[in-house]
Amino acid sequence: MSKIFVKAFLILTPFLSFSQDLEIKHLSEKINTVGSEFNFIKIDENTAYYSSSTLEKGKYQTLIFKSVRKNGEWKKGTYNHLGNSYSYSNISYPNEKNCIYYSVIDKFGNSKVAYRDYKKPEAEILNNNINLSNSTNTQPHKTTYNNKDILYFVSDRKGGFGGLDIWFCIIDKDGNYGEAINAGSRINTEYNEITPFFNIWTGELFFSSDRNEKDSGIDIYKSIGNLNLWNKVVRVDELCSDKDDLYLSFYDKYSGYFSSNRSPSIYLDEENCCNDIFSFQYPTLKEKTTIYLDTIRKHLPISLYFHNDEPNPSSLQTITNLTYKECYISYYLLKEKYIKINSNIEVEEFFEFTLKKNYNKLNSTLNYILQSLKDGNNMELHIKGYASPLYDKDYNINLSKRRISSLINMLNNFKNGALKEYLHNGSIKIVELPFGENRSDKKVSDNPKDRKNSVYSKNAMLERKIEIVEILELK
Repeated sequence: MSKIFVKAFLILTPFLSFSQDLEIKHLSEKINTVGSEFNFIKIDENTAYYSSSTLEKGKYQTLIFKSVRKNGEWKKGTYNHLGNSYSYSNISYPNEKNCIYYSVIDKFGNSKVAYRDYKKPEAEILNNNINLSNSTNTQPHKTTYNNKDILYFVSDRKGGFGGLDIWFCIIDKDGNYGEAINAGSRINTEYNEITPFFNIWTGELFFSSDRNEKDSGIDIYKSIGNLNLWNKVVRVDELCSDKDDLYLSFYDKYSGYFSSNRSPSIYLDEENCCNDIFSFQYPTLKEKTTIYLDTIRKHLPISLYFHNDEPNPSSLQTITNLTYKECYISYYLLKEKYIKINSNIEVEEFFEFTLKKNYNKLNSTLNYILQSLKDGNNMELHIKGYASPLYDKDYNINLSKRRISSLINMLNNFKNGALKEYLHNGSIKIVELPFGENRSDKKVSDNPKDRKNSVYSKNAMLERKIEIVEILELK
């Protein structure tokens, strides 16, 4: 962990940054000081608790403060008296009113988890299931899963994987704390896992760890699951910096707070010494829709090219079993043949900078479309189909339809069928516009005996395509 106190004073202005559509703000000096501020828990629109550490008579002391928000700004916190222990921190404020969990450190340096019901005169130090003797017990986080009350906490007790681990216990209906259970090897490592927070909106456990062994030490991670059954842990890249990042908490589905010693955290002599509190705001569902659509439209039009009379040559069918991916690969493999017949730098560049580039754009766009559909949006794709003038008009109309059909097949197969359900339930609709040769360049040869120009020239190659020309959001 980073140091929490240094010697000279410097104030930097708050900053605003965006990463993957995420907004991060540094809270003002009314909250952040030259000490270390962390564990900011917002309990309603205008009330929050946080912890602050300072150096008092040569000894670090941490206390819990309460802040209120007025005119859109969090005010300087007032000391929240919780008892006679030397230090208090790591507050957890469950949904039920008038009670909190927190950590206390007694005069002997022992760290324990405490509970305060404000209907009762005194706080309660939790039982030995939580506060095991001769071990650190800290950072409680009370939550609910499947109608069960769960208390996550951090401990270095025996039976873990090394260092500080995340543990939990189940609280029964009478308020009794069950046996402590390790959160498991998916969460815990030989390194330190700390500051757990279960996101009830997504079913993910967020926590911090120094497992990557970088110089600054601590990153934010998450895993979906519950209790000690978790999926693969992933680093939350958009919230992490090259400094320490920890104590993440969500207030609602899209926003919350975390602590970090990244710039511009306030310091005295040594930059990036001390943790400050930052807020984060993900875009709401409506904002995401706008972002996704704006990103998608930047890729348009996407032109997807075909070899002559592909797919299914010499056919009057309007559909094909082939996917555009298969058509693209077979076309790209003909690169040397094209260059041999028409040794032209434009032909060579077409394969690398037109055919391949547009195929990559297609895959990126399909990823954006999939994410937008997952967020609950409905989409409509407008696809135009073209052909060179080498065959008669009716044949070329059917050829254009087969080409559009190959793209629809690719949509059905994208990422092992991830888009298939959306196509079948109508969440994504396809508007087909087969033009055949009706809009082809008059300069393109329609002479079947002049294959160098009617098939293997760049002008002819540019006519054999389909285009995604528009993507609309459906209400």
